[in-house]
Amino acid sequence: MQKGSFFLGKSSPISHIGLLGICFLSLAAGTGAECPVQISPQSVVVKYFDSFKVNCSTSVTHQGMGWESTKGAVPLSKDSLIILSVSQLIDWEIQPPFCYINYDEKQCSVDLPVTVYKTPDSVSISTVNPIMIEGNQYELQCDVHNVAPAQNLTVNWYKGETLVNQTSFTDITKSPVNITSKLLIHPDRTDDGAQYRCEAELNLGEAGPQPPPKNTSEPLSITVYFQPTINEDILPSIVYVVRGYSEMVVCKAEGKPKPTISWSDGTNTVNGETFTITESTAENLTCTATNAAGSSSRSVKVVIQDFSISAVNYIEPMIEGNQYDLHCDVYNVAPAQSLTVNWYKGETLVDQTNFTNTIESPVNKTFKLMIHPKRYDDGVQYKFELKPLEILKSVNITVNFKPVINETILPSVVPVFRGYPVNLSCIADGKPKPIISWKHNNGIIYREYLTVTESTPEKVVCIANNSIGVVLREVKVILKEDYLPLIAGLIAITVAFISVIFIFIYSIYYKTAKMGRYSLKDAKPSAQNGNIAQNGKDNSIPMKKLSQSNILA
Repeated sequence: MQKGSFFLGKSSPISHIGLLGICFLSLAAGTGAECPVQISPQSVVVKYFDSFKVNCSTSVTHQGMGWESTKGAVPLSKDSLIILSVSQLIDWEIQPPFCYINYDEKQCSVDLPVTVYKTPDSVSISTVNPIMIEGNQYELQCDVHNVAPAQNLTVNWYKGETLVNQTSFTDITKSPVNITSKLLIHPDRTDDGAQYRCEAELNLGEAGPQPPPKNTSEPLSITVYFQPTINEDILPSIVYVVRGYSEMVVCKAEGKPKPTISWSDGTNTVNGETFTITESTAENLTCTATNAAGSSSRSVKVVIQDFSISAVNYIEPMIEGNQYDLHCDVYNVAPAQSLTVNWYKGETLVDQTNFTNTIESPVNKTFKLMIHPKRYDDGVQYKFELKPLEILKSVNITVNFKPVINETILPSVVPVFRGYPVNLSCIADGKPKPIISWKHNNGIIYREYLTVTESTPEKVVCIANNSIGVVLREVKVILKEDYLPLIAGLIAITVAFISVIFIFIYSIYYKTAKMGRYSLKDAKPSAQNGNIAQNGKDNSIPMKKLSQSNILA
């Protein structure tokens, strides 16, 4: 049955003329929103070769209703609910089915929109330029194979995870087609290694699958070559080098592929990132970085800085007590160059000065240190350190000073005993080495020692003399008599006298204490009572030993 036909039933045919009139009325009034049938769902999005079902229902009394479709049609039915069922949809060009109803001597219908879709067999991304050069334009291509319907397809382009482009299509072909989408890019060095991908998305509306089906290509990593860029922070345009010193400069460049670095002074070329500049280096240097993408250069101007340290206001050597200035002269201090000057005495920091050149051209700068050298500074080394140039200069000073006589060795008063000469030593410290002389009434003697006797004048003077000055040391000679022999004789006489007295006393003591005294009173001969030899004969004469009291009596 064609859309717009009208049936009152199998037993009530009508004339063709009457039917035509009714059909026109039905088409005019039956396809609008007032048609008393409801279809559910109101549209169908179905994947190719899949099945679907759609209900058509009414709540009014009718003479019949049915589904008109190229596949799965439902004939005229008195039921209030009829179902259109399609088991396998293989018709890409299917005409929209419609549900019709006959009621109140008229007919109306409601169309069922049907969309048949197919996801792509494959999605791929490619480029004809596997290696790209920064700044050029290149084309990426996305191929979507065997997809339908094309007018519902959107190709999304991603760089990493960022959506960078979308392409839609107007092809109304309902059957599967191959779609090609292209993306123009202008890669730079930051894109090296970036990944691009394309995504085929079928937007089939609310009736379609949610979320919309998507097919994504494998990522395509791009390689971007870019010409070198020399790091100007590392390599300044002007390099200052102190005469007598060297300065190493480094030329580093970023590029892909890795650049080759070379240095040129206009005559010679040296390969390598580093270059050592000395005072003999040409004034103008060029660093060149080269790779397959191009080359870049940086010019370097070489400025030689002179550097000297000296002392002023004196003719060598320095004199103790005077004031002197040590000068350090730096020539061609760079614009905006900040310097720190450290003065050292030996290893001790004695002064520090900070200086920044605020003029837009090189300047000469003198740094000063005022000193008052002492004798113990003779031979001291003063050092001048210039930072950040890491330059160190030194000067050793010579200090001359007038003599100083050693008063510990040479006292101001010297006693001299008659007949006993004394040697005096006059030692003096000074630079240059002092000349020593002695002055007295008899004249001047040039030597460090002087022999003083009783004939030496009462006052002698030691003179220490060098080119810086003269110092004197007066010595008073006091003549003294030598009483030592007299004292020694007296001591000897005294000792002898005491010895005689001692011997005399001892002899008396010996006689009384050791020999004893005896009494013969009332003596009786007795044997073993003491014997006295008389005329060579033994006569036994009794003796009695007297006590001390008896002896004294």
